[in-house]
Amino acid sequence: MKQQALRHSYQILLPLAVLCLLSFSAWPAPANYAMQMGKAATSLLLDIAAAGDRLVAVGERGHILYSDDNGNSWVQAIVPTSAMLTRVFFINAKLGWAVGHDGNVLASHDGGINWELQRDGVSAQAQLSLEEAVFAPPLMDVWFADEQRGWAAGAYGTLLHTSNGGRNWLDWSPKVDNPDQLHFNGVIGTADGTLFLASEWGTIFRSSTAGESWKATDSGYEGSFFGLVTNPASRSLFAYGLRGTVYRSTDNGLNWAEVQSKVQGSLFGACATREGRLTFVGSNGTVTRSEDNGESFTVLVQASSLGVYGIAPTTDGHYLLSGEGGSRRLIENTSTARVSP
Repeated sequence: MKQQALRHSYQILLPLAVLCLLSFSAWPAPANYAMQMGKAATSLLLDIAAAGDRLVAVGERGHILYSDDNGNSWVQAIVPTSAMLTRVFFINAKLGWAVGHDGNVLASHDGGINWELQRDGVSAQAQLSLEEAVFAPPLMDVWFADEQRGWAAGAYGTLLHTSNGGRNWLDWSPKVDNPDQLHFNGVIGTADGTLFLASEWGTIFRSSTAGESWKATDSGYEGSFFGLVTNPASRSLFAYGLRGTVYRSTDNGLNWAEVQSKVQGSLFGACATREGRLTFVGSNGTVTRSEDNGESFTVLVQASSLGVYGIAPTTDGHYLLSGEGGSRRLIENTSTARVSP
């Protein structure tokens, strides 16, 4: 019963997403390009990232949009997939990756203007399956340590690794001791090279061996974590998830303790500044912020209750949110009284 209930909790994440060492390379078949749409900028955008001074957002139907004016206007990129995209990550102003449904991985070498399909997940799975119907688990997050070494994590315990900038992706799922095939909803690394996976059942997988082996850490929480963020100022690590849950580790992921976020909405995205400001976003327009490494939080009341899935800083010192209805500027009014629904 507990397993069924917790597995059901993953369905709350599905709006975010619509809600064995084997080498995979791009499949040469013609790509199914995302349709160019006049209202793409107001569609469901599941993540947003800064590529230098540019902002890049990804979302439903393979939409990728970029803005050079802090989100005041957007240009839809030509993208070789129409499958939903869940996350985008840039290692510098030019080089970035996006992942999503059908196990797809895309890469850009010019700051998000042009994209190539590095991994067609359905084709990759078809090479391994003798069945006619092929299912490629969706990828939920992507993170790179440098221009060459990266990881992509997804549903049913999917973990991919590249050591050559994504030209080839290896299936590293068997390296994780995950017999229940828990979903990997987030992946991140810390400054010393330790890697982490956010998962279900309060589980956080940790690797201090460059991903060669992983240890499951029980945080003490029983629900799902949807992502991870590090605080550059303190080197603390934060895991966030269902119903406003935030857990903090101050010893590089060895031990975890809950902190009080002051919100009840599920948290789907987060960002941290070099100075240590942490901002978490989620369902029903939820935004909560900590300026003191999670010791206290302040709710930031938004004009809209539409769900928020991503957040990125702008060049004018503010933040842009992505989610239901597209992007919008973060309203930085504060309230210690309101708790998000």
